Amino acid sequence: MTDAPVLFLPGTLCDERVWLPVWRQMSLSNRRYVPLQWASSFDEMLALTDDRVLPDEKVHVVGFSMGGYVAASWALQNPANVASLTLIGYNPEGLGSDEIKRRRELVAALQKGQPIVQSPAYTAQFVSSDFIDDPLVAGVMQQMGQDLGTSTLLAHMQSTTPREDLTPRLRKAPFAINLIAARHDLIARYDILSAIATQLNDCTLFSIEDSAHMMLLERPGEVSSALNQILS
Repeated sequence: MTDAPVLFLPGTLCDERVWLPVWRQMSLSNRRYVPLQWASSFDEMLALTDDRVLPDEKVHVVGFSMGGYVAASWALQNPANVASLTLIGYNPEGLGSDEIKRRRELVAALQKGQPIVQSPAYTAQFVSSDFIDDPLVAGVMQQMGQDLGTSTLLAHMQSTTPREDLTPRLRKAPFAINLIAARHDLIARYDILSAIATQLNDCTLFSIEDSAHMMLLERPGEVSSALNQILS
């Protein structure tokens, strides 16, 4: 396992709880977490990431979902500090027009005070049916949503919509890139990520079977195994 620092970034409306099941199955001497739940803008997200890296060190950067967008953006701005970049459940092509429209509708509903996050339909977008009643999966996701609140979700949605297509820049990146994709992810589709992996230089794709978007909670053993391979 690497002695270099490993930087972990969470997804939308997530905090360190989304990483805990994965961390429990890893042995890292220098693990760092970027609390994106504190940020109210994309610049603040990048600044929080920057604060956790010394000027002269190389780090392995690991981002989940929205955290993948922040991780990739920061890595491209600071290539000399990047040992590797791992993107989990994140499509570096950005957001399509349908997704941008859906997000704008969600923001409008949240601003009107509608209890979107508490609805079963919201959870079902991210969690597979096998785990929809699991307190360690859907339960953790719902608890994070309740604790972080609507203001955090609004900040995350507005700060990262729209998203730049980073694939042209990632093709020229001087560091290794890894994509971890879940077979049943409705947010970052496996077929799209597998096609992108073939277009990037020095890119490895890791598949997570029988999981939806919240693979860190659904299949932490498989995700930690992939990360252990990447970092060994």
